[in-house]
Amino acid sequence: MRILFAATALLSLLLLAGCAARPVQPETGIDWDRRADLLAGESAWHAHGRIAFKAGKDGGSGSMSWKQAGEDARITLSGPFGAGAYEIAWDDERIVVTSKKGEQVAAYTGRDAADRFLEAQLGWSFPARSIRYWLLGVADPEFTSARRFDDDGWLAGIEQNGW
Repeated sequence: MRILFAATALLSLLLLAGCAARPVQPETGIDWDRRADLLAGESAWHAHGRIAFKAGKDGGSGSMSWKQAGEDARITLSGPFGAGAYEIAWDDERIVVTSKKGEQVAAYTGRDAADRFLEAQLGWSFPARSIRYWLLGVADPEFTSARRFDDDGWLAGIEQNGW
């Protein structure tokens, strides 16, 4: 009798578990493809923020200001309290880095100028031309990409060119 009662109780629990409602994931209501197309088409924008880096035992933090106007960008980077401030002027064919004293620190020309500059500074390659899109939270339209979404349907990340 106890076995029959236990079996009936177990079967009842399994049936009830099968009827349990799954939590509904909220819809964001955002058309992510349309959003990406609109943002990627923005030709003029401005962003301010904090930056940080870590490379082995070395690291640092600072401030960044990025002004984009078409293919031209002006980026100002500075450490705490404005220390070590640099301005980067970047267009389709060149990149010029000047110190806060106005001294030219580096200059590269050619379509891959920014990539070569970053590789010389960091010691590893980085797809510099894609940064302007990534800062807007969209993929560079020149390359394939994959989007990741969180459990609530919000964009959690973009993977592109190994980044």
